[in-house]
Amino acid sequence: MKQLKIGLLGLGTVGTGVIRIIEDNYEQIKEKLNIDIQIVSIGVKNIKKERDIDVKKYHLTDNLLSIVQSDIDILIEVMGGIEHTYEVIATALNNKIHVITANKDLLAEHLEALEKLSRENSVSLKYEAAVAGGIPIINALNYGLSANGITHFMGIFNGTSNFILSKMSKERLTFDDALQIATDLGYAEADPTADVDGIDAQRKVVIMSYLAFNQFNALSDCSVEGIRDVRLSHIELAKQLGYRIKLIGNGLYDGKQAHLSVAPTAIPLYHQLAHVENEYNAIYIDGNAVGDTMYYGKGAGSLATGSAVVSDLLHVIEILDTDNHNLPLHLEVTTRCEQDEQLFHQLIMLDLYADSNLNQILSEIVYKQYIVQDGIAAIECLNLNQAQINEINAYIETLDMHYKIYRIEGV
Repeated sequence: MKQLKIGLLGLGTVGTGVIRIIEDNYEQIKEKLNIDIQIVSIGVKNIKKERDIDVKKYHLTDNLLSIVQSDIDILIEVMGGIEHTYEVIATALNNKIHVITANKDLLAEHLEALEKLSRENSVSLKYEAAVAGGIPIINALNYGLSANGITHFMGIFNGTSNFILSKMSKERLTFDDALQIATDLGYAEADPTADVDGIDAQRKVVIMSYLAFNQFNALSDCSVEGIRDVRLSHIELAKQLGYRIKLIGNGLYDGKQAHLSVAPTAIPLYHQLAHVENEYNAIYIDGNAVGDTMYYGKGAGSLATGSAVVSDLLHVIEILDTDNHNLPLHLEVTTRCEQDEQLFHQLIMLDLYADSNLNQILSEIVYKQYIVQDGIAAIECLNLNQAQINEINAYIETLDMHYKIYRIEGV
């Protein structure tokens, strides 16, 4: 029986989950795949740190490069970090070592370079866990939807922000109060910046754009806006007009260029994404053959993310002795849709003053309906072209009034 030597980088939440899943299924994997999996070395930052699992039988080291300079077959990286981790992973690929990573921060910065190294060395680079945790979205794109040109995807890519918005909506909490609950329950980090400012979702959208549209995009190509400025009053007004506000990562391909964004977005109550609650993630994909599909599940957590990592491991084992390590054929959209042909929708939240002339304001805006409550006007604008959107937004800017515009998706 062939022995497969694995190096593991990271023994935090995800690394612990990976070991537990491998240990729990060791005999079954051995029997079904005729492979003896051995984790020969684990790279950690602090060797003496107490762990949630028994690590006595494993070799721990803080010399990360030594792992990929040894005789291993597969490297699993769940440690995080960017530049030093890139050096370790690049070394592994150049040493003909297959790599599985959950590191979205690294991939958002260096995916193109790592894919190139993977192809040049005929080894696998797998990262199912980097986009949506336990949701198998990458395999869905690479295999289940490979006969489709993908024109659009949108989704809830960050569980922390979704938990906060769910609490605000269901329990009528302010952002600060909902964030505190998320922190107390462990859904939010002590520094929640990456989650609530949309940075985490931005990284995932950039990775998704490559898989969906066959295009590498820089982080700067994806506009980003977080949820700190989402008010409880906005959430309640949106609900009265038939919407839920969610932090949505959005990718639209016009046949030539990908348009990427992350922003608080109004989703109609009849759309499935409007009912994704708490820490759950969901991604909606539009293929030109299959139509609309949606993928739902836990986007983070020890076993959920560990599940995606070990699934990648099993896939690599199956193709280990083949040359089939590159991404499969993926059809593309060939018909270009000009932006002027697209219709856009938005929800304007406008703070009114005592002397505000709402009728005058509305006369300058193409809108479907509006409501006023507690000094705020919520104005719904549907089926507008880009020129109309630009004209309305330019007018709102001249009013010298506090406002917030939520894009509407899913109508």
